[in-house]
Amino acid sequence: GMTGLDIALSAALGFASYAAWHLAQALRLLAFTSRASGPVPGSVWGIWRELFDRAASSKRRERRRVAWQRRFFSRLREMASALPDGLVMFGRDGTVSWLNRQAECYLGIDRRTATGRRLRELVDHPVMQEYLDAGDFRRGLDIEAPGDPALVLSILVIRFTKGPRRHLLIARDITRLYHLNRAQQDFTLNVSHELRTPLTVLHGYLETLFDTADEQAPYRAPVLRMMDQTRRMQAVIQDLSILSTLEAGEGAVQHEPVAVLDCLEDIVEDARELARATGHVLNLNGDPGLLLLGDESLLRSAFSNLVFNAIRHTPIRTRVDISWGLDVDHAVLWVQDNGAGIPARHLSRLTERFYRVDSGRSSDRGGSGLGLAIVRQILDMHDAQLQISCTEGLGCRFGCRFPARMTVCVPGDPPGAD
Repeated sequence: GMTGLDIALSAALGFASYAAWHLAQALRLLAFTSRASGPVPGSVWGIWRELFDRAASSKRRERRRVAWQRRFFSRLREMASALPDGLVMFGRDGTVSWLNRQAECYLGIDRRTATGRRLRELVDHPVMQEYLDAGDFRRGLDIEAPGDPALVLSILVIRFTKGPRRHLLIARDITRLYHLNRAQQDFTLNVSHELRTPLTVLHGYLETLFDTADEQAPYRAPVLRMMDQTRRMQAVIQDLSILSTLEAGEGAVQHEPVAVLDCLEDIVEDARELARATGHVLNLNGDPGLLLLGDESLLRSAFSNLVFNAIRHTPIRTRVDISWGLDVDHAVLWVQDNGAGIPARHLSRLTERFYRVDSGRSSDRGGSGLGLAIVRQILDMHDAQLQISCTEGLGCRFGCRFPARMTVCVPGDPPGAD
């Protein structure tokens, strides 16, 4: 008979063989899952067969998922290539990870060598290079296409909010719109120029007629009325000329320290002359040490428009408060009244040319309908925003918000200083 040692050896050999078989099945399963495809081995049974079947099913699902992803991204690439806009994806450091064919044409980039290189180095355009270096993509950029100077591009950069910080640059061809706008600006400037001289002559003759007429002359009142209308037409032409010049971007914008409070004091003093006839009450408060980097003549024009609008377009004896100071990370000029207010449906269109909330009242007060359009254009040139909030029956609040980087703080004189 078998001894205890023989039984122990047999059991050990049996367990070793069993363990070796399971190890072999595990290695076969590992090799099976590592392969992209292939049938399930036939000599597998028991629980290992179920594991192999599950692994095969998982591989089939993965293959279907990968195939779907490939089809999806292939279609996505086809769609991106078919878009009329140029698209470039780049990372935080400006490294390009992908671009479509239209971006290659618009920006003059070779797609075969673009991936992995910085977009700034690929684009041969100083203005766009400065735009990318600044990293402030809140505003778009209109430039001549680096790849085709005959085209005008509108550049917009969008940052993804989730995952790694990546950016998508969109380059849109706005050549037709650009030339249309230029034609409109040229037309306005030419018409303004051609009308200015005959109106000046007409107004001069009317003044002569009025000055030489007897007090009882029947034509004296009509001549006075015509003089008022020619003055209105001259004001409209002047505002049109100013607005067209601003939109055309002619002339460099100065960025020198402007004493805003001093400027506002001059404007309010002039406005009080008009307010004497209407009973408006004007109050001015501000920080004299807070200066603004900008073009003083343009800023004076914008602020003057807001203050005089508050008088022209509100009922008599309305209170108008003008304030200037810091508000968190912005410098803000507020012009607030407690007049009749403006219905909410008008607010989005207030800065349009010739848009009037109450055309009859605005015409009687001498408004041209261009004041707020001029204000918005001047603020755009100073990287500022126009904010309008009105409540019907409670008044309106117009704000000019300038970035803190556009301000200069001058400390006041110490006590006892001469």
